[in-house]
Amino acid sequence: MPETQSPEEFLPEYYEICDVLVAEDSMTSSAAELHGLLCGYLSAGARFSHEAWLKLAAELTDIAEFRHESSKLAFTDLYDGVVAQLEQGDFGFQLLLPDDDMSMPERAEALGCWCQGYLTGFGLQGGHTNESLSDELKEALSDMEQIAQIELEPEDDEESESDLMELQEYVRISSMMIFGEFNVPPSEDTPAPGATLH
Repeated sequence: MPETQSPEEFLPEYYEICDVLVAEDSMTSSAAELHGLLCGYLSAGARFSHEAWLKLAAELTDIAEFRHESSKLAFTDLYDGVVAQLEQGDFGFQLLLPDDDMSMPERAEALGCWCQGYLTGFGLQGGHTNESLSDELKEALSDMEQIAQIELEPEDDEESESDLMELQEYVRISSMMIFGEFNVPPSEDTPAPGATLH
C-alpha cells in the first residue's frame, strides 16, 4: 500500500467482500455481518495483527483455508480501512451495506445482519459489563438488538425508505459513539493500523 494513500482509500466495497465470500465458498456470513463483527471488536477496544485478523475472519466466515491471495488482501484492506475510518473520528465512517438499488427487504436484512455482527463482536471482545456502560451506550446497544430483528414487507414506499435511512444513520452514529467511549484517540506514537507490538 503506497504511503501517500490512506488505508480507507483501499476499503473494499460491499460487493467486493460479497465476491470474496463467494470465491471462498463461505455461506455462513454476509459481507454486512463480517463488517459489523469487525466494527464490534474494534469498538470494544480490540486490535489485531493482519495475521490474527485473517485467522479470526476465517473462523467467523467458516473458511477452513483461504484459496486466493486476493481474498486475504481484501480482508486486510477491510481491516486497515475500518480502523482508519473509526480512528479519524470525523464522521467519515460508513456501514458496509448494499446500494440503494437493492430491494428494501434485502437492505433491511443486511442492516439487521450488520447489527447482529456488531453485537457479537462487541460481546466476544468482552471486558465490558452493564456497570461499565453509560446509560446512553446501553440504550444504543439495546436499540441495535432491536434493529437486528428488523423485517420489512416487500412493498417499499417512501416512508419505509426514509425510516430505513434513519435507522442506518442511527446505527452509524451509535457505532462511532461507542468506539469513542472505549478507544483512546491515536497519538503520533501509536502504531499504524495493522501493526502490532511484540
